[in-house]
Amino acid sequence: MHSVLIEILGLKIQSYGLCMAVGFILCYWFARKLAKLSGRRPEEVDTLILMAAVTGVIGARIVFVAQNWATEFAANPMRIFAFWEGGLVFYGGLLLAIVAFIVYAKMKGERIFSLGDFCLVFVPLGHAFGRLGCFMHGCCYGALCGDSALGVCFPPRSPAFMNQVAQGLISPYALKSLPVWPTQLFEAAGCLLLFGALWWVYRKWAKTLPGLTVACYSLGYALLRFVGECLRDDPRGATVLKMSFSQAISVGLAAFGLVVIGIILWEHRNGSKSA
Repeated sequence: MHSVLIEILGLKIQSYGLCMAVGFILCYWFARKLAKLSGRRPEEVDTLILMAAVTGVIGARIVFVAQNWATEFAANPMRIFAFWEGGLVFYGGLLLAIVAFIVYAKMKGERIFSLGDFCLVFVPLGHAFGRLGCFMHGCCYGALCGDSALGVCFPPRSPAFMNQVAQGLISPYALKSLPVWPTQLFEAAGCLLLFGALWWVYRKWAKTLPGLTVACYSLGYALLRFVGECLRDDPRGATVLKMSFSQAISVGLAAFGLVVIGIILWEHRNGSKSA
């Protein structure tokens, strides 16, 4: 749990930003590899990764700022641009990136499902490193876990520590927080497993069942995030029907995945080649 990994001549290297950078680099490398294996132009990956990076960060930051405007940004709006310190809502980035890729697919005359299948393979890989950054920074922490061997304690002044102080659970002079679930690591591990599964699905079914990778991602990540939210204890804004914002989006994402599967089955049964 080190928010700042190293400081050289006043320049701070943030662990969150470094993890994001490593995630993007690995996504780029794997995307070019898969492009070669699947007959896509590897050069196209440059454009797609750039789009994902820009729209993902912007969308994720917009939603986080909207959720936490009164408590974190109203007094100092310039902090909006300090995204390397953490403070991104994944679903915000995903939704804005989807809009951008739909526009890109239309401009290129490519089937939306085909492009979506390729791009979504790498989203969990980048997301896994983002969650590692969350763990290093201390955000997105879990609820108290008692004596569980899986529990982790965060250092003084970390988000989990300060939240427990505010709740009167520990003294401001405590040496560490009470043990909490490492929800960041749980989700990182789940995302890596999902990345491997999507790679296999894409390689096996992308040409014969376009859209299947999109559906598998939608259902897989929706389940992972919905369950993970049940273990979290960090402030996440207003609720929707007694669910967190991310849980509500997860329900919608799962429903979308089921709709895509329905479309795939209908097209496969009728021999349709439309997207």
